[in-house]
Amino acid sequence: MKIRFFILFILFYSCEPIEIIEPVVFDNSQLKIITISAENLEINQLYETKFADPYIDHSMGNPPVKRLKSWMNENIITIGNENKLKINILDASLKKTEQNNENAKKFDEKVVYKYELFFLVEYNLFDNAGFLIANTTAEGFRSTTSGKYISIQETEKIIDDLILLSLIEFTNESKKLIDVYMKGYIL
Repeated sequence: MKIRFFILFILFYSCEPIEIIEPVVFDNSQLKIITISAENLEINQLYETKFADPYIDHSMGNPPVKRLKSWMNENIITIGNENKLKINILDASLKKTEQNNENAKKFDEKVVYKYELFFLVEYNLFDNAGFLIANTTAEGFRSTTSGKYISIQETEKIIDDLILLSLIEFTNESKKLIDVYMKGYIL
């Protein structure tokens, strides 16, 4: 009886707990809100997804451009009965490249993946006659690395975290630039 108890104890003790990876939550209400004096809002996706290495945004269920458009649709508010705000998404690319880990210690991985996310968006405000009355361009860049041999779930979390942090920085930069260059039309 004592031997069975001892074996059972060793089996339970040797089991490692399962690490549960929490998903990244995208909540646009936590990001900057921009209210501008315009009657219409037009969002143009001029960025075309590239289907070649090192670009990986085409393989994602929710690519960066979709997250960016979601923020624009929910957090850029137009109020008024004149002017037209035209937003052009010029770039929303996500790259994945393999690189040597220069700072690797003895037992660290010698090769890692580097993820780079770049946003480039142009904000144009036109009057009712179609003349450009204010504009600005905002860009954001952020990168991170991960080990080469990690699970798909860990990879998705790293990419989602990169997209969220990039969106936070990008929305802050957009708000700041719009406040400066479209000052007379911000509400």
